Amino acid sequence: MQKKKHAITKTMLKALRGETPRERLLHRLHCVTMALNGSSASEAGRIYGDSPRAVAYWVTQFKQQGIDGLAEEARPGRPTKLSDEQLKKVQIFIKKSQSEAKKINSTAVAAFISKEFGITLNANLCWRILKRFTT
Repeated sequence: MQKKKHAITKTMLKALRGETPRERLLHRLHCVTMALNGSSASEAGRIYGDSPRAVAYWVTQFKQQGIDGLAEEARPGRPTKLSDEQLKKVQIFIKKSQSEAKKINSTAVAAFISKEFGITLNANLCWRILKRFTT
């Protein structure tokens, strides 16, 4: 009888890396722990789906600053055009449309935002908003 091999999929590796800052911190800490306990950065990176260079960087940061060195740095970017309250209304619109079995796409989201808030967003941004609230 042959043993069945189990494959780790890209989806599984993405889940291992985490979705929240805390989950991603724990992911980096797991990699660092492996590296500090005898595994190479290449081996830890291969297991967790990260580059050896990233793992080596995390080890260096951990040695210099402790666990604080593994925290995510602020990622400045363009400020959002929608407030948290407006985003909640968009989320409700998307969920309501889905529950009524209406076809919802980025164009529909853009039209809702334009009508409801007077803000024009391009289809790509609306697609990201739609994806955020449907996954």
